[in-house]
Amino acid sequence: MSTESTRFENRVLETVKRCQERKDSPLIWGMEVCKCLREAELKTPSVELGEVLVSNLCFKNNNPYLWKFIEQAISSGILSAFHVLALLSSRVIPHRRTQPEAYRLYLELVVRYTFSSTQMDNVCKKKIAKSVDDTLQLSQTYEIPIVEFGHALALYFFSMIIGLIDCTLKDWGLQHSSTDKLSGVFGDGGCQIMDVESKLDHQDMRTDLHDRLHRMNSTRTVEVLGELTENRKAVVLLHLMLLNMPEKFNGLLQRLQFLEANRLASLNIKSAIARLFANIQRIRGLENHLNKRHLISILTDIGSCSSASCNSFGTTQAASWVPFDIYMETAMDGKQLPATSAIDILKELTKTLQVINRASWQETFQALWISALRLVQRERDPLEGPIPHLDARLCVLLSITPLAIARVIENEELSSFSLRESSGTGSIGSHDDHGMDERSRGTRKHGLISSLQALGQFMGLLCPPASVIIAANNAAAKAAVFISSFKNGNDGFSGRGRSVPHAKSVTSSSESSSDLGSPWSALMEGAHLAGSLKSSLIATPASSFAEIEKLYNIALNGSDEERSTAAKILCGASLSRGWNIQEHVVHFVIKLLSPPVPKNFSGPGSHLVGYISMLNAILFGMSSIDIVHIFSLHGVVPEVAASLMPLCEVFGSLVPTSGHKSSVGDEPSVSTVFSCAFLFLLRLWKFYRPPHEHTIKEGGTYTGSELSLEYLLVLRNSRIALSNSAATNKSDKVMNPHDQSLTQAIYIDSFPKFLSLVLSK
Repeated sequence: MSTESTRFENRVLETVKRCQERKDSPLIWGMEVCKCLREAELKTPSVELGEVLVSNLCFKNNNPYLWKFIEQAISSGILSAFHVLALLSSRVIPHRRTQPEAYRLYLELVVRYTFSSTQMDNVCKKKIAKSVDDTLQLSQTYEIPIVEFGHALALYFFSMIIGLIDCTLKDWGLQHSSTDKLSGVFGDGGCQIMDVESKLDHQDMRTDLHDRLHRMNSTRTVEVLGELTENRKAVVLLHLMLLNMPEKFNGLLQRLQFLEANRLASLNIKSAIARLFANIQRIRGLENHLNKRHLISILTDIGSCSSASCNSFGTTQAASWVPFDIYMETAMDGKQLPATSAIDILKELTKTLQVINRASWQETFQALWISALRLVQRERDPLEGPIPHLDARLCVLLSITPLAIARVIENEELSSFSLRESSGTGSIGSHDDHGMDERSRGTRKHGLISSLQALGQFMGLLCPPASVIIAANNAAAKAAVFISSFKNGNDGFSGRGRSVPHAKSVTSSSESSSDLGSPWSALMEGAHLAGSLKSSLIATPASSFAEIEKLYNIALNGSDEERSTAAKILCGASLSRGWNIQEHVVHFVIKLLSPPVPKNFSGPGSHLVGYISMLNAILFGMSSIDIVHIFSLHGVVPEVAASLMPLCEVFGSLVPTSGHKSSVGDEPSVSTVFSCAFLFLLRLWKFYRPPHEHTIKEGGTYTGSELSLEYLLVLRNSRIALSNSAATNKSDKVMNPHDQSLTQAIYIDSFPKFLSLVLSK
């Protein structure tokens, strides 16, 4: 290993010397050095390259060309800014008196790149953290093990602030007595004689130039500290030091108080000191807890993160992915009814942004995941009130987003199937297209897996809200099963119909993923739905499509008591937080709102009355406003409304009698079912209604557009027409299995009694 390291170092130094002699531009330097990295099979940012360049710069080859190249390498991602600045701090600060030019250049790099972002993987982070710890001895100074990249970053930044203040005090002839270990982090080699110093002629004009630049650097140091401590990321890091190491932070305050008490005469120095002192005092005066949303957004933008949360996704600026965030927040707003589901909208948006940004599928999927994670984090501590949003946001992250990605991947497979069929017919150009398809097949699948693996870098975003930790852990376990299955060759996408849910394909690989001892296993074994089993099933999301399908059949064909219990279970945790099968729970619930006519039904009246216990349980179970939001995200509001209208028509026409009660204890009546159905329709209307104050013009006129029942039915009927027209299209059948149950159009005139009630209101 040492031989390879020496060979790499020699190759880099030869390249640097050759570029310097030719006076190449920094860009040419970067290209030449990257060749050395490729030959040594080293990734960027390169820890090894940073150590070689800094050791050569300080101070064997201290020249402007090398400084320019190091800046170019940092800005282009060849080197980690954090790593290079830490190495430079240990070498330049102690020799600031004998090397004032180098110290000045170092200060400018500190201002420009301390909080810059560099894309890197976990292996590189660990190498950088170890290198910085070995160089600055942070573990010994702070008496804690440096096990995380973030630990090294926070402690380095704090040490740099302390070191620059101590050096400035010494340069000004101010002796501050301190008993902490922080004073020796960077040492003080200002009086040491170096090889380069022996070459200086102290009798020439350079001596005066050095002294003048040294004095200017002291003032510039205080100005740099003032600029750094105003940065919001610096505020977070220093506040974390205050919370976790208050005695160390007090050492910083003592130094600043000493500096404040010994201000020099220069007005510029006084203002710079006052600025720095005010910044640190402001950190001390913060509340005990920073705003958590701001904290997450700030820390995920520091260089410890990968491209998705930093300034770039590979070659694409983060701003290019903002449409993901905008759409998700718009979906949470609930002021407009989309013509289709959030799944289809995200699918098309993902494909569009991938093309526009010229990004890889890993970058695209990673951007989508990060946007969904940020959506949840913005509501991780929801305010108490009548309209919670956490379940709806988790639905976007763990149900809508996986389904959208699944459809993007499915489109790739359908396209490749079409190309294979085309090549088989001998069509013109089919041979070339087929070869291209064979080379590109599976890129979206592997982009998905790579993006999921890369999410491990975002621990702050991956931390679930406290109220859903158990449910989130269960979802993560199912995702792990799927990834394991994918690696073993069962990708969960190809060769499977939509009878096996695609949401489940993303989060679990088989219906056997549920624990054998779970309440759902008891259900599948035929246990009676009562007592503690009933309560457990209501509180525990289902794990598979088969479990949901069995509940659906019980709700249709069981006794009154079994129907009511099955409906309650279906509308419990499986509907609100059964993310891997939520799409199918939603559609089964809608189907139960329009149950089929039993074979032995001969009238009189409506067959719906026979399902009164099940309908009552369904309507009560989906009464939460978050469930309305989930229906909206899955794009089924028109279908829900169309299912509720017949219920209002039938049960609103009946005269309540004792014969219209079920045999169970809660005894739902026809008036209860009618009231619940009618109120749910009102809830759908109010869900999409903008606030009243947003629809009033000057003068009091109303300008808002209200959602009408006619529009909902038109939207539903148009979907039916589209589904029927594409009934012979195999791909459409695969993409929309639930639409097969929509057989005929419905018009509001079909419900005259309900319509008259609405018009009378």
